[in-house]
Amino acid sequence: MAIEPYADNFIPVVPVDHIEHTEENPFCYDAACDCHEDDEAIAAVYQAVQDGLITPEEATDFVLGRLL
Repeated sequence: MAIEPYADNFIPVVPVDHIEHTEENPFCYDAACDCHEDDEAIAAVYQAVQDGLITPEEATDFVLGRLL
């Protein structure tokens, strides 16, 4: 039994690692990731709240990876 030929109109997709954690966005969307327990990053967010740069609600969303 021969294999049927298939069309050659496909585009190969090569997965690319994308950076989830950067200096500007240290928290990702993955709730199981250790980034959500990074004391230094959380302290920086806390300081931003104390300085009036973001609200406590925005800080919570940012740490949970909802506000990128």
